Amino acid sequence: MDSRNRTEMFTVWYDRYETLIYDMEQAAHKLYQLRYQMSNGGNLSVRVPNEERMIVKKTDVAFDEVCAETLIVTDFEGNVIEGIGKPSKEALLHGAIYKNIPRAGAIMHCHSPYATAWAANHDSLDFSTHHAFLKFHGKVPVFDTHSYAVPKEYFPEITTFLAEHESSNAFLLRAHGQVTLANDMRMATYLAELMEETAQISVLSAAAANCVSL
Repeated sequence: MDSRNRTEMFTVWYDRYETLIYDMEQAAHKLYQLRYQMSNGGNLSVRVPNEERMIVKKTDVAFDEVCAETLIVTDFEGNVIEGIGKPSKEALLHGAIYKNIPRAGAIMHCHSPYATAWAANHDSLDFSTHHAFLKFHGKVPVFDTHSYAVPKEYFPEITTFLAEHESSNAFLLRAHGQVTLANDMRMATYLAELMEETAQISVLSAAAANCVSL
């Protein structure tokens, strides 16, 4: 493909998804600045409205590098439809969630320190604030998937939980990180921030309790 055709193709793709791309850029850059996701890990995606496809981060792209050039459109099986490159390793999990959970319009996955630390030794997130209880609508479970990228055999366990708990919008992955889902990327990012804040308060509360008991 020559440079002119490539530029024209990129212009068409950007114009079609401009708002969704902008929201993803803002979310990724914000979490990078908060140091919720460093290096080139983590992932985020949005559902393309009224289509069985999603916009997802390419593999080996850091959150501060997220922009139109580092995003691609795939179907829910991870096959590239628009853009050039390979999708992030977690794209298949995102696709499985979009396929089975109609309320999911955007997904944020990051390795924020306190949420990841909490998931290492607990089976669910403690709701250490009233705000967390209100926003997370019930249990936030920890799934132990024994891998840096969630294997396909664990997809049914995750999607079944989300389907059976219709207001659920978050879960944790042991030794991996956190995942939030919402109608749009803005809200998925807010939930990621709240998840990290809640985990931090829970960790500090547990540490304080241990100090008192000593």
